[in-house]
Parts: sequence; C-alpha cells; structure tokens
Amino acid sequence: MMRGGEIVLHPEESVAVREIFDMYLRGMSLKSIAAVMTVPYNVDKVWNKNMVSRILENEKYIGADGYPAVIEEDVFRKANEIKQRKAAACVCTDEKKKYLHSLVSGGSSLTESEVDGLLVSVINKLITEPKLAAPDKLPEYQPTDDIKAMEQKFTSMMQDMTADIDEIARLITDVAAAKYDACPYDNRDRTMKIIDLLTCRDLLDTLDIGLSKQIVRAVHINKGIATVELVNGKMIIA
Repeated sequence: MMRGGEIVLHPEESVAVREIFDMYLRGMSLKSIAAVMTVPYNVDKVWNKNMVSRILENEKYIGADGYPAVIEEDVFRKANEIKQRKAAACVCTDEKKKYLHSLVSGGSSLTESEVDGLLVSVINKLITEPKLAAPDKLPEYQPTDDIKAMEQKFTSMMQDMTADIDEIARLITDVAAAKYDACPYDNRDRTMKIIDLLTCRDLLDTLDIGLSKQIVRAVHINKGIATVELVNGKMIIA
C-alpha cells in the first residue's frame, strides 16, 4: 500500500501472502487454501484457486520492480517448482487417459486403471520372453481375383501369335507388381524392433507410455476376453 509517498507492506495482506506460501509448501491445494482465506482478495471478490495461483506466481512478493519483499526468494522458488511439477503431472495424466482410451476397441467397460494394468502385465510378459512378439507363423500367399484374371490374359496372349509384344511386356510387369503387392508381409522389421526394445529391459512397475506406443497397436475386448495387438500384428491374450 502507499504511505507517505512510498510503497510499504500492508500488515494484514502481507501476512496473508506469507500464509498462502506456507500452506502451499505444506501440501495444501490451491482450492483448499482459497477456502480458508479470511483476508479479502479484493473488494467484493471471493477467493478462488486462480487467485491463489496468481499470488504464488507474482514476483513482486520477492521484491521485483522495486516492491518491498514479503517472502524470501527460496520460498518463492520452492513453491513454484511444486506448481510446475503438479502442472506437468496433470498434463501427463490427461495424455495417459487419452492414450488408454484410444487403444481399446469392442465397447469395453474396462476402467483406465484396468487397461493400464493389462498393458503392464503384457509388456512384462514380453520383457520376460521377447520372442513371444514374433508371429506364430508366416501368412501364405493367396492370389487375388485381379491377379488370376491377369494371369489368364497373359496365358491367352502368349498363345496368340498376333498378340502385341509390347502389351505382353507391360502385362508381365503389371502381373509382377500385383503379385508383389499381394505377397504377405511378416512385419519382420517391426518384430525385430519390438524385440530390441524389450530385450534386457527391467520389468515395469508402472506403465511406460513411450514404450507402449512403440509396441502396442490396440486392445481388443471380445466376450470379456482382452487381447493386446502389437504393432506387428501379433495378438497376445492378456
């Protein structure tokens, strides 16, 4: 407040500021602190958590811009380190919720905690035995109807002495490309990446979202049975 042309500490309000920092450092939430404040924040304004937050962030209380210091810099720093950690934790929690929700298909009634535990269990199973991530067997090649039609056309053209040689050459290329596209892919590179990520890794106590994103594609629920699909297509019953 102003007194005699100088900025000086307001007796009651400066005590309130110190109490806010003290309560926050003792673990009280912004909302809880707001609920017990008795010194008015401002005329006709009731305390809320946003007001408490602004008090904690205001550097004027440590003497910035020529204001008299109300609290020590160390107290201010500790309080704001706690605020930053809590803010980061909230972001991580929201990210985790969205991630877990995005994984599950099949109209699941599983809670986030249950999906979390399911993933930890499956990942630990894979850490214990990484080769479980490998496909059970390689898929077999099956020609499509289009490929069969092109092959029949090729056979007919080869028997036709008047057939255009250039068209036959183009057809050979088209058939080869179509067969290549239809060849089964065993996702070997993805499988090896999963195995590399899990080999010699410590078992998880809590879900590692970064690791999970690299190896888990989805969680399927069918008739109450949960199956985890890996990024290489391997299905593992939880």
